[in-house]
Amino acid sequence: MGRKLLKVVILGDSGVGKTSLMNQFVNRKFQSQYKATIGADFLTKELEVDGRPVTMQIWDTAGQERSPSSC
Repeated sequence: MGRKLLKVVILGDSGVGKTSLMNQFVNRKFQSQYKATIGADFLTKELEVDGRPVTMQIWDTAGQERSPSSC
């Protein structure tokens, strides 16, 4: 059986730490300088879930007060 792809999207207001959360989980790194995400970005992490290989694709979105396309 092949590797499964699991997609996760992180949503939230601007400046709350979505990018920091993603970077800490995937790379175990924290950037102290704020740099706004423009559009969207993603990172991948290889995991095992219940003994099965999984590729987790984590999408980081630009924070906005309102995002009609995600409603």
